[in-house]
Amino acid sequence: MKQIDYNKVNFIYRMYRFFVTPFVGGRFELLKLLLLAGFLSALWIFVFAAKPEDFAKVLTAKSYQRPSIVYGVNQKGEYEKIAEFYKFSRIILSVAELKKEKGLADTKNRVVQCFLSTEDNNFFSHFGVDIRGIIRAMAVNIVAGRIKEGASTITQQVSRLKFLSNERSYMRKVREAWYALLMEWHYPKDTILEMYLNEIPLGHGALGAGAAAKFYFDKTIDELSWGEAALLSSLTTRPSQFSPIVNPNLSSRKVRVIFMKLIETGRLNVKQAVSEYKAFIPFYRKLNRSPNDSAFSIRLNRFPYFTEYIRRQLVKDKKLGDIYSSGYNVYTSLQIEHQKAAEKVMAKGLQKQTKVSGRRKFTNTSIFDKSYGSSYDVISQISDLPEFKFKVYRAAKTFKQAYEKDLRDKFTLLNYLSGSAKVAQASEKNYLNHASDNTVTQVEGALISMRPETGHITAMVGGSGFRSDNQQLRPIQAYRQPGSSFKPLVYAAAIDYSAKHPKFPDKITASSLFLDSPLSYLSADGAEWNPSNYSEQYEGFMRLRSALASSRNMVALRVMDQIKPWRIKDTLHDMLGLKDRKKIPENISIALGTFEVAPIDIAKAYAMFASKGKEVHPISILYITDTKEEMLIDYRIEHDKKERKQIISAEASYIITSMMRSVVNNGTGGAVRRSGLSHPAAGKTGTTNNFRDAWFVGFTPSLVTAIWLGYDLGTLSLGRGMAGGTISAPLWGKYMKLALKNEKRKKFPGPKGLHIVTKRVCSLSGMSATSKCRKTYEEVFIKGTTPKPCDHHGSFPSFPTSDDFSPQGLEESPRNDSKKPEDDFERQPVKEPKKPNNSPTKKPNNFFKGDETID
Repeated sequence: MKQIDYNKVNFIYRMYRFFVTPFVGGRFELLKLLLLAGFLSALWIFVFAAKPEDFAKVLTAKSYQRPSIVYGVNQKGEYEKIAEFYKFSRIILSVAELKKEKGLADTKNRVVQCFLSTEDNNFFSHFGVDIRGIIRAMAVNIVAGRIKEGASTITQQVSRLKFLSNERSYMRKVREAWYALLMEWHYPKDTILEMYLNEIPLGHGALGAGAAAKFYFDKTIDELSWGEAALLSSLTTRPSQFSPIVNPNLSSRKVRVIFMKLIETGRLNVKQAVSEYKAFIPFYRKLNRSPNDSAFSIRLNRFPYFTEYIRRQLVKDKKLGDIYSSGYNVYTSLQIEHQKAAEKVMAKGLQKQTKVSGRRKFTNTSIFDKSYGSSYDVISQISDLPEFKFKVYRAAKTFKQAYEKDLRDKFTLLNYLSGSAKVAQASEKNYLNHASDNTVTQVEGALISMRPETGHITAMVGGSGFRSDNQQLRPIQAYRQPGSSFKPLVYAAAIDYSAKHPKFPDKITASSLFLDSPLSYLSADGAEWNPSNYSEQYEGFMRLRSALASSRNMVALRVMDQIKPWRIKDTLHDMLGLKDRKKIPENISIALGTFEVAPIDIAKAYAMFASKGKEVHPISILYITDTKEEMLIDYRIEHDKKERKQIISAEASYIITSMMRSVVNNGTGGAVRRSGLSHPAAGKTGTTNNFRDAWFVGFTPSLVTAIWLGYDLGTLSLGRGMAGGTISAPLWGKYMKLALKNEKRKKFPGPKGLHIVTKRVCSLSGMSATSKCRKTYEEVFIKGTTPKPCDHHGSFPSFPTSDDFSPQGLEESPRNDSKKPEDDFERQPVKEPKKPNNSPTKKPNNFFKGDETID
């Protein structure tokens, strides 16, 4: 038997009582007859107002525009909320779940009672349109001579909020009433009331009573007092005018009116109302908020740089709808503990570095214009200086200041409301070009972490703080020279190429000997390039392992000259994951990292080392579900289908990892250990010309991290001595220590299953040790690339004499003959730069400086 729809029965009964009862039993009321005539007239209008699609629309009324929620993984391995995306704040309420009142005649929740008293006291007795209320409102307005009382029921207001605009016209009112009748026919009263409480705008971007309670009082609905509930119900008509934040005096008077209505409707007695009103008044005295505050400004956004990275990806995905209203649940790869550690370490590090570097901005351009403006054109042509605009109209300057201080945040909010790509681009461009009012330029930075086995991005910091003028995602957008952090890529590619080409005559291995001495190059246009080491001190012949650990520029250039750029260029592109095959120029200087990459690119390359030479594809969004937690898009499926190309052999990856462990344990990355990190680690420092960029990129068996520090204006220097090993390596060590403190300590995988052989090598020549070699150590090689026996200790040695840069300072002690490859490097105190005997008298131009001797 079909179940009876009591909601429809109740609707018919209410219609019957209103229109038929007057004629039953001989009773006749002229007023009711007039009302019936009015109803028939309205019914005639509905013939023109009603549309067939209205019936289908009403069926969708219970759906809401919901915020999308972003989740990260907490320490327990559970997903936890980290951010929300919405145009307007909304917290969905269920009337049935609201706390009931005790000791009162009406047990409905106090918030519900306040809204009923204010908006529609007859809500539970009318059928969607309150005819009595309309007549009463007409009479009140005629007597008052103005519009003092409205006649829209709660059902009509829901109809307008759901399906209509705020246009003031008779046809809109008719359609509003039509929709109200349809809703009363289809939905029970509690459901309509629930829609109202969730849809009504209550000011400052808060939609519904739940969001308003959170914004105004930081409470849930069930935690509100009668005064707080009354305030929410006072905001239904003109929330901007009656807002307690904008106009507290007017708001308190309006709340007083609400309490009077509660007394009139019998929901509170006078004594209760007076007591509750007096208890609420101190709220206004404690208010200390900006009138410009909005619910958008208090939205959940724990890690804004990562959130912005996720948002940009979601907006670009054409498979998704409006992320601000679709109620998506976005599950990401973020590790909350990693992100907390990253933000803590980077915030302190960048603040400290800004004080140390202390680059002050030049803002008084009028003085410069007065002294040199007239001659600047001539000076710029002689010195090849860029165009500089001195004169700015006062009106333009005034507008720029007003926009940046007062209007830009509202302009950004407009983007969220409209979803306009042009608005977003204009706003972001202004952010990036904005110069803050601080007299000291802020040192910026980037940090990105990912899992080498999966590519999951676990942490991301894009700068010194996510503000209106600092929203650049530097891990993705900051293209800077990687400096010496690029050397491991060059050495790994060279070692791999040597092993894969048996006929290649000059094989490059970890023990290969290269001369660390000045070089001079002449370009096709006749320009001379004289690169040097940072200290302008040279160590003569060095093994490649020691040269990497001490970051010798001259050795890197000689390695590139020996292997030739064209042989390994494609491999280098694949390591960085660059689609543009012309990104890396085909010249020797690339060995020093003289082209630009983003931190995420260099992090991918190091993740490849940690993954036995296989390509790693970064991923941040894992999957998305709808409001019912049903799967919408699973990005993991597509991610797992991507081919993980074997870029270099697992053997070459093993050897370069071993060499980079020497950097951390005994080389320029020693600050990592001094920072307290005990996990096995490999990495490399990087510093560019004039100390403009400071890098440290490295990995443990379970986590890869890249850190960059520098100024957004790439021409500024961090200061003398501010190199990767000095300022970036300590931050890397501190971050990794915090990020991995609750994770199991893992060891780097051994050579088992790889074509790796361990050979005792002569420390002086880098060749296979013989009985004549006094200093030896164990080195690892790819099978087939082991060096020939050492022949440098006969009666006529072929090894260079002391006059020709003989090795010094960085070789191991002959007494410690059992050192492992990753521990075979001992640092010595840095000596004052000493010019070699055969160097030219004139100091060479130092275009590319390394970081090899900086602690």
